[in-house]
Amino acid sequence: MNLFKVEKNLWSHPDKPYINHIRNIANSFDDEAHKISAKFHDIGKLSNEFQRYIRKETNKKTTHAIEGGYLFIFLAEERNFDFLPIFFSIVKHHLSLSNIKEDIYKYSNKFDNNFEKENWIKKISIIEKNLHLNSGHNADEFYKLFKKFYNNFSNFSNIETFFLFKERYSKLILADKFEAIFNKSYDNLDYFKDKEIEEHLIKIENIISKKQKESPSEYRTKARETIFRNYKNATDTNIYLIKAPTGIGKTFIALELALKIAQDKGDKRRIITAIPFTSIIDQTHQEYENILGNGSVLKYHHLTKYKIDDDEKEQFSQKVFLTDIWHEQFIVTTFNQLLYTLFSNHNRDNVRLETLRDSVIIVDEVQNIPRVLISSIIKIFELFAKEYNIHFIIMSATMPSFEDLLNNSVVLSENWFYNDKKNRYRLHFKPDINDFETLTDEINSNDKSLLCVVNTINKAKTLYNAIEKNNDCYLLTTHQIPKHRKAIIRLIKYRLKKKHKIKLISTQLIEAGVDLDFDVGYREFAPFGSIIQMAGRVNREGKTGISDVFIFDFLEIKGQSKEIKRLPYRDIDLQKNNTIAWLETPLEEIKILKNLETYFTKIKDETSNVDLLEPMQKLEFKSLKQLLDENFMPKQPWKVSLFIEQKENHFNEFIEKRTKIFEENNKFDAIKLVKNLEKDLGLYTISINNKLIEEYRTKYNIKELFGRFILYPKSKYYTKRGGFNLNLTIEEEAFS
Repeated sequence: MNLFKVEKNLWSHPDKPYINHIRNIANSFDDEAHKISAKFHDIGKLSNEFQRYIRKETNKKTTHAIEGGYLFIFLAEERNFDFLPIFFSIVKHHLSLSNIKEDIYKYSNKFDNNFEKENWIKKISIIEKNLHLNSGHNADEFYKLFKKFYNNFSNFSNIETFFLFKERYSKLILADKFEAIFNKSYDNLDYFKDKEIEEHLIKIENIISKKQKESPSEYRTKARETIFRNYKNATDTNIYLIKAPTGIGKTFIALELALKIAQDKGDKRRIITAIPFTSIIDQTHQEYENILGNGSVLKYHHLTKYKIDDDEKEQFSQKVFLTDIWHEQFIVTTFNQLLYTLFSNHNRDNVRLETLRDSVIIVDEVQNIPRVLISSIIKIFELFAKEYNIHFIIMSATMPSFEDLLNNSVVLSENWFYNDKKNRYRLHFKPDINDFETLTDEINSNDKSLLCVVNTINKAKTLYNAIEKNNDCYLLTTHQIPKHRKAIIRLIKYRLKKKHKIKLISTQLIEAGVDLDFDVGYREFAPFGSIIQMAGRVNREGKTGISDVFIFDFLEIKGQSKEIKRLPYRDIDLQKNNTIAWLETPLEEIKILKNLETYFTKIKDETSNVDLLEPMQKLEFKSLKQLLDENFMPKQPWKVSLFIEQKENHFNEFIEKRTKIFEENNKFDAIKLVKNLEKDLGLYTISINNKLIEEYRTKYNIKELFGRFILYPKSKYYTKRGGFNLNLTIEEEAFS
């Protein structure tokens, strides 16, 4: 592809020659269609209006993307299957993808009168002059062409075209933003090297050996050997399924398996682990870094993201871009960040889609995806696996059967994982526990180490404040900063080993990735998979016979609506009547595990599935995102970041360090150093309902700096034991 001839005194950004910008973007991918998108996407910047804006001779911004798309229509060498994906990547590269047929209709009906105005014609003429060409453009021809596209839309609306749209769009916005920051072509990570992988695998082996010496388990060893034997014997596939009870060591097994896949395939750049909630990311992140090295694993969720201003310079803020495109070999993230990357129509999510290519993606505790979506999402995982050379490892202790949904998957676990498991606990449904007072009495009268999990932060705080407390009573919610949560979990683990009678009140953050072992458990009603996950924290090693786990009905805080009462779950996922019927008599673990397949099949048959494939086939990118949002999680209040200062000028120290980093280092080195600084910042940051902050910020001296709210040190409204403790009467907080 030859670039247009453009004078050197024309700019794409302040002090950046236009032709350099375009050449660097075009060279970011060895892909002819991408190079065409790069060639046309900024053509509108060659207008007099935009050049005056770039030179700061005026503050008036002007369009540039639609001009590039318009000229592409008349200058394209061929109108093949890639024609519309390229056109829309050009006109939407600063916007979100919409429903394509609706946009085509607008173009076919003269929605933009500028096409027929004298100033539009003059603008295009000047651009053509600066390009040394004549396109022979004609607005009527443009409208007629899109009328033809509209009438024949069914001919090219399909899954194959969906992927073309996503690829053209994501490659262009990634290369464009990368070039704007670093003044060079985008350069992806190298493939994993055998030597690196071998070092990681040796470290995993050493850690597992140490754990076996501390707590021998023939069952765990045999299960791990079975998984890797089945992997070795598996036919070629991109989807591996692991169904295994809690306590088997799935975190280490999944990472080891991902590394072996990368080693065997030789064409992997990243290992990405997706976990249901931010609240349970911390321990997985820490365990990965123990193996892979400090600072080597990117932890990415909503608190990692920053507000992006409209101004182009701010949009390409150096401190966040490499984080936002997951420019690391190892990433731990949440389901919503992974699913947004796959399904979102937004620019900010699609910018990292290309970085999923050539990766291994671990989806842990997959049963937490809402039942109405899970069938569609599993099928679509397989499509992305094929298109983007992704290998998926899908895991759960309570996973429905997906084999019938997939064309080519391999189950690495075996039925004996459940049949040979020790009976560690029995589940009881306790209808008489239906308020805080009764539950408080139960907890106070119990003389064993006890875990009680409730569904929201507000309920956890209410219960913790009601129980009789001593030094062995603890609270865990996401209203405690990650640094304090880690310290409390370490302390609880130590005291449990010393046989202290710990009482822990927690939200769902305890359900996965947290290796604790209690004598008895209490769980507010939740989806059955969550109940089983929590039960896995009771008699975890099976050393004390059979322990009891009591399930009780939803707790109600005065004034709450029924909808809030069930937060954070949807009725369709709760399956309350089925679960209560199943628990009519106490059920021991072995019986539960043996019947899980039957239970999930029954639930699946009773669930009406939301079809995400249909809007994909119709190229309805906006509708696809809306469908995901409507069904993925119950609507939650808007959250903001609150930094809890531990000493005077704590937050300002981070700002000073950041400033110094940019003053003393080149751009690329500075980015790496700032990323580590942001990780440290996250240790002191929690996520809070925005309405709560707005009501109390003046009264309680909560400051705002650089888009974060700051709570001064030694505030009586935050303690390590109790977390952030303002009254939560405005709107219920569920989990992050």
